[in-house]
Amino acid sequence: MPLYSYLCTHCGKQREHYASVDQRHKGAPLCHGRMELEIVPTMVSPDIAPYRAVAGDRMGQMISSRREHKEFLKRNRFTEVGNEPLRPIQNDFRPKKGEIAQELKRVIPQVLKR
Repeated sequence: MPLYSYLCTHCGKQREHYASVDQRHKGAPLCHGRMELEIVPTMVSPDIAPYRAVAGDRMGQMISSRREHKEFLKRNRFTEVGNEPLRPIQNDFRPKKGEIAQELKRVIPQVLKR
């Protein structure tokens, strides 16, 4: 169902409402009487900027659309950082948060004494 935008001509309040095309006028919300259907532009999302792949099966080639990008990531089992949850790494030996700072606090005074 499409999203329609309605405007109260009395107080200026706006409201959005999902309705089928044939119900868009009948299902108009009420405020100070029936709200008027407002004509608003649709939201258009631009495509991604083209980029050169630095790894995977398309290394060195240009990827120029969101569809190509998603297929490339899936085919190469890549994760787009920030968009997908990271899976836990088995046998993760990287230091935990704060461990490096703790070790430096312990070692620096010893080094400065020498």
